Amino acid sequence: VSTQSTGTLTMKVVAVLFAIFVVTFALPKITSTKITKVSNPGIEWCPICVSFVDQTIDQLLNIILNVGVIGSCEQLCSYLPNSLEQVTCNLLCDYVGIEGFLDLINDADPDPIWICEECDVCPINDNAAGKITSCGVSPKTGTQGTTFNVQIIFTITNTTGTGELVYEVDPPAGFPFGDGTLLVSQAPGTYRAEFQFEADPGQDEPFLPGSYPVGVALCEGSCGSSHSHSFTLSECNTQFVMN
Repeated sequence: VSTQSTGTLTMKVVAVLFAIFVVTFALPKITSTKITKVSNPGIEWCPICVSFVDQTIDQLLNIILNVGVIGSCEQLCSYLPNSLEQVTCNLLCDYVGIEGFLDLINDADPDPIWICEECDVCPINDNAAGKITSCGVSPKTGTQGTTFNVQIIFTITNTTGTGELVYEVDPPAGFPFGDGTLLVSQAPGTYRAEFQFEADPGQDEPFLPGSYPVGVALCEGSCGSSHSHSFTLSECNTQFVMN
């Protein structure tokens, strides 16, 4: 795909995707001691593409399953309920072709970052390098209703392509939960990230007394993905205690 083609696609989609971004895409707070803006048109809407695919992948799979033979991008995307989603779907699908788009969506393990990379929307760097230098939870102990902060410091030593920083809590009772933030062409430097959650008891997370291990991962591509251009750069473990 030529640089000119990529630039043309970007010019077509930025306005539409920006509207979707404003309405639907919110990242956890991430601050940095060093921020370098990389001049690359793809960076402007890579996060929006990942958000779009993440939100519509199940709908697209159901459409493919229920409709059967689909002959065009317009036919496939017309079944999405939101007009902005239809436009974005058409732009991405037209770019790779209906057969290529169907193959990506029908993958056994559909991964939004990988799909957007395969669509030439998100940058790739198989030489990305970085390390989590510290991670912790504040406060270290709490009760039901406490607001906890997962605090992470990480260093990028070689610019990322498209990756993520994620955390996961593994409670003694209930289901694991967590959050993450997308990292696109993250420049070398030292960064501080903070995620916040409230220990609000429910059926899935009762927040019973005990020790709660917390795992943090810095990845190129999606953490845990089996697809190409996906690998773990660094991991860190910490915990907090519920009284």
